Amino acid sequence: MDRVARFGVCVRYADARMHDGPPARPMQGSDESLDGRLDSWKEIAAYLGRGVRTVQRWEREEGLPVHRLAHEKRGSIYARREELAAWWESRRLTLAAPATPDAVDAPAGPRLERVTWTAALTSWPALSSDARLIAYVSDGGQDGTTPQIWIQQIGGAALRLTNGEREYSHLSFSPDDTRIIFTASDDSGPDVYEVPSLGGEPRLLQRGASRGRMSPDGLWLACVPRDAVGIRIAARGGAGFRTVASQLVDVACATWLPDSRSVVIHARPEPALEPDWWIVPIDGRPPTNTGLVQRFREAGMFTVPSGAAWVDDSLVFTAAGRPGVSIYRQRIVPSTFQPAGAPEQLTAGSESAWLPCVAAGRLAFLSSRADMNLWSVAVDMASGIAHGPLRRVTRGPAPLGFLSVTHDFHTLAYFSYRPGHGEVFLRDLQTGSERVLVDGPAGEKGYPAISPSGSLLAYGVRMGGERALRPIFIVCLPDGTPRTLGDDCAGRPREWVDERRLIIERFAHLNSIALIDTETGDQCELLQSAERSVRNPRMSPDRQWITFDASRPGESAGVFVSRFQERLVPESDWIVVDRSASHPFWSADGRLLY
Repeated sequence: MDRVARFGVCVRYADARMHDGPPARPMQGSDESLDGRLDSWKEIAAYLGRGVRTVQRWEREEGLPVHRLAHEKRGSIYARREELAAWWESRRLTLAAPATPDAVDAPAGPRLERVTWTAALTSWPALSSDARLIAYVSDGGQDGTTPQIWIQQIGGAALRLTNGEREYSHLSFSPDDTRIIFTASDDSGPDVYEVPSLGGEPRLLQRGASRGRMSPDGLWLACVPRDAVGIRIAARGGAGFRTVASQLVDVACATWLPDSRSVVIHARPEPALEPDWWIVPIDGRPPTNTGLVQRFREAGMFTVPSGAAWVDDSLVFTAAGRPGVSIYRQRIVPSTFQPAGAPEQLTAGSESAWLPCVAAGRLAFLSSRADMNLWSVAVDMASGIAHGPLRRVTRGPAPLGFLSVTHDFHTLAYFSYRPGHGEVFLRDLQTGSERVLVDGPAGEKGYPAISPSGSLLAYGVRMGGERALRPIFIVCLPDGTPRTLGDDCAGRPREWVDERRLIIERFAHLNSIALIDTETGDQCELLQSAERSVRNPRMSPDRQWITFDASRPGESAGVFVSRFQERLVPESDWIVVDRSASHPFWSADGRLLY
């Protein structure tokens, strides 16, 4: 690929009128007490050495990182010095270097182009066949509005194509570039539509399906059915359909091979086995496992099934590991559909790259900052509304997650790739000191759950191999003694009920929630459904209630609560809290649910 087209919420490009860098020191008289925070347009402008109107334009058109306080009066803004400095540096580095005589005959390397210019939430890119048009989903810089589908010529103005209140995703162009195929989801589930590229009314192609893509010859539409079992193949225009590869489950994405006779999908051969990339002939012949996921896992990496593209004889996809989250190209042998040679890394740097699409030698992808840190804010106990300044809890690169705190809120356990591999961190919230958990067997640790007293820590380890084995380890923190609950607990720790019973999230075709006795290893199901996956359980502080989110395959999640019982709670006893939300947690007194 001779060029790389790059866009996304964190893209930073330079303006030739800027000077070489921000001030070396903060503005005289500015307040340093709020972790380098600048609390007005005037302070931001002084820090950058420009006028107020200029920095407001940069925020509006160039993605200058300025935050708004939604609970305060209109216009209340702030910015952080370290974010402004990073923005400035990334834009400075992308200034085009002047041509020199010696460089005239040098081969052109990959070149980054900014293709969207509004400071907005932007995702799901799609390129036309000649890479002159790009479509994407964006809120257009209007906070609080439903993101819509937009199209623009690269270097031109954007045209909005939709106006609905549904969730739009998985965009792709038809082979003749006259239509855009997309998924629209609401409470009733996902459907596949098309809309004319120059504007018009969307038309339903397939109900109860998602991730639709037209074959290169324009004769077939491939999409993923709602239950994510197999691939649905419909004739051009969406009339009728047949299902192929029905033995494959948890289908995450699909893209066509150039011959229009096969699609490549990310799926599992059965719920208990690990997923991989499969080549599926649309004539009903058996699918072929590429073994690509296993190859990456042996190298300490995992592929991300958010999207993929096929170019020439190679699969282009996202993978994560020690180098970060980047886009790779892997050649696949046409006769065997097996990987050949080493993968080629197409993106690099401190930002994560997602959702690749390829056309006419260009690669477009979503770019986002790779670092993610914890912050705290005071909350009013009566109203649940946040107040006061944000305070940084952690610093450093790499994503983190799976937070777990003790009953007295003195100790926090969390997971991060900060050391270059998965580790569990223990942080003293009173002193600010933290350490990496070194007790237990060697290897990457994840999914920590600390007991209410802080004396026990449970964590999971994902083992290599075709079958998905998930042992759970328990560490006695005072003396560092580890023990295992078994070679395969079929899930990962989420939260302790007390110092003996542990809630786990079980993995299968549809996730469920179970209770495991950490002394005996016995398990009992708490929450399961024949149609929905159940995830993210959280116990109320008094241990009388459990909240969780549940979703049908391909649909948005909803939040529910139920009485906590040491037996299976029927789905009819679940209480709906919000039909379009996820990842709930309780306030400290159990009166509020976030």
